[in-house]
Amino acid sequence: ESDAEKRKKWIDAMEEEVSAFENMSKTGNQVLDTILAAKIFHCRKNYIQITCVADGKLLDFIHVTDLCSIFGNALDNAITAVMKVTDPDKRVVSTKLIIQSDLMVIQVQNYYEGKLQFEKGLPLTTKKNKADHGYGMKSIRYTAEKYNGTITVQTKNQIFMLQILIPVPNSA
Repeated sequence: ESDAEKRKKWIDAMEEEVSAFENMSKTGNQVLDTILAAKIFHCRKNYIQITCVADGKLLDFIHVTDLCSIFGNALDNAITAVMKVTDPDKRVVSTKLIIQSDLMVIQVQNYYEGKLQFEKGLPLTTKKNKADHGYGMKSIRYTAEKYNGTITVQTKNQIFMLQILIPVPNSA
């Protein structure tokens, strides 16, 4: 770019995007960190606040594709929902991973607008093309069950909470 002002703006914008990734806290699990980096980048571009409190080392017993299924689908669903929220203060996605007793608890919470419909304990897709959508939550449930876990979905005061419980193996 020959225009000094345009060049400076472009470089400043690139440095800001790079610093967003450098300043990201690491969870201790490379797969989770990679998923979060992509989601954080997307959220920042869409004015969504996203937080994650997790000790990623707790996920070491879960296969890479299963981590992608759980966190990719859960975060995609949450981000899709909050993009429709009109109040900018409620454009928030929160993720937490903790151990309680012998259970790993993964929680993803977000605000949503509108009315959700449920079938067999899972929300139905809100997308128009229902034939090609609605598999994410089923995939999360299938993956949790693969590790002898369960999922629950709760809604209250326009807050959606997905909770995944997976027994922790003795070696974890």
